[in-house]
Amino acid sequence: MKKLVSVSSVFSAAVIGAGLLFLSAGNVDAQDSEGSITLYGNDFIDEIPPRFTEDTGIEVNAVHHAGGELFAQVEAEQANPQWDVLFVDGHGSMQSLADRDFLLTDWEPENLSNLDDYFLDLVPEDYAYFPTGLHAAAVIAYNTDLVDEADAPQNWEEFFAFEGQVGHADPAVAAPAYPLVSALFEYFGVEEAKEMYLDRMDMGLSVYPKNGPVTQALLNGEIEVAALQEHNAYGAYLDGEPVEIIWPEEGAPGSLRIVAINAESENLEEAKAFVEYLLENETQQFMASLENTDSFFTPSVADIEGREEREEDPTFLLPAASWAAEFEAEIKTWFADQNVN
Repeated sequence: MKKLVSVSSVFSAAVIGAGLLFLSAGNVDAQDSEGSITLYGNDFIDEIPPRFTEDTGIEVNAVHHAGGELFAQVEAEQANPQWDVLFVDGHGSMQSLADRDFLLTDWEPENLSNLDDYFLDLVPEDYAYFPTGLHAAAVIAYNTDLVDEADAPQNWEEFFAFEGQVGHADPAVAAPAYPLVSALFEYFGVEEAKEMYLDRMDMGLSVYPKNGPVTQALLNGEIEVAALQEHNAYGAYLDGEPVEIIWPEEGAPGSLRIVAINAESENLEEAKAFVEYLLENETQQFMASLENTDSFFTPSVADIEGREEREEDPTFLLPAASWAAEFEAEIKTWFADQNVN
C-alpha cells in the first residue's frame, strides 16, 4: 500500500526507473539488427515472441515492464526511441501517443478483416493502433471469509457505498488501473465520480501500486472488497482462495489491449509482420488457450474459443479512446492529489 503523491512525481519516478531498467538490459542498439524488432509489452511476452520467431525467423528483443512503466519509457525516449512495437493495455494512453505523432499511421494490416465487428469499430481512422483483445480492468472481488454473499456489492454504486475496507490499483502505475478509473469517471460523469471517490476515501479506500498487491491485501484481510483486474481475481479463485467474483450489473471497466508501431521504426516490415501475427486466428486461439491467467480476455478476432471459467458474454464499460486520452492527465492528477493511503 502506498500514499499517492503528485502525478508529476509518479511520472518522473516511472521514467527514471524504467530508463535504468532498460539501459541496464543492454538494449539500446537493438534497432541496428536486421531482421529483428524491439517489442515493449506487459503481457504475453514470455509466450508470443519465441513463437513469432519460430514461425517467421524474425528475432524479437522483448522488453517486459508494467504498462505504466512502458508508457513512461516511450515518453522518456522521445528524442531517441528504441522500440519498434508497443503491445500494451490502455487505449486512452495509446491514443495520447497517436495524437502526438508517436505512432505509424495509414497502414492497414492485410488480415484486419479477421477482427470481430465490435473491435473493428475500435480501430482509429488513421490506423494508428489495433486492438488484440479486451479484459476487465476490474471486476468486484470479495473475501468470502469476511463478507457474506448477501452483503457483497453487485454494482459500482454498491462498491462505493460498501461499509468496509475496499481497494484497487494505482491509475498512475498499473496499466489496467487508469482504464478502471476512467471508465467509472466516464460512466458516472467526471464531477459525480470525484464526489463518489471523495466519499469512498472518507469511508476507507486503499490504493496499491499494482493488482498483485491488491490481491494479497484482499486475501490477508487488509481489505474486504476489491476492484480487481480479472486475471488476478480468477487466479485467486482458481487457486482455491476465499474469493468470489462479481461482474457488475452495469458492466466491468474494460482494458483494451492494443498493438502499435513506432512512427520512426527502422524495422517497419518486421514490425508490420508482428502486428499481423497478433491478428491471426491461430495466434489469438493460442493466447486464449494458455493455462496461465493472461488467457482471461475477449479476443479481438472472431470465433475464438475462450476460457470456460470466465463470464460467457461479459459487458464492458469502455470510454471512447479520444475521451480517455483527453481526460487522462486531469483524472490522474486529481486522483493522485487526494493523498489517498
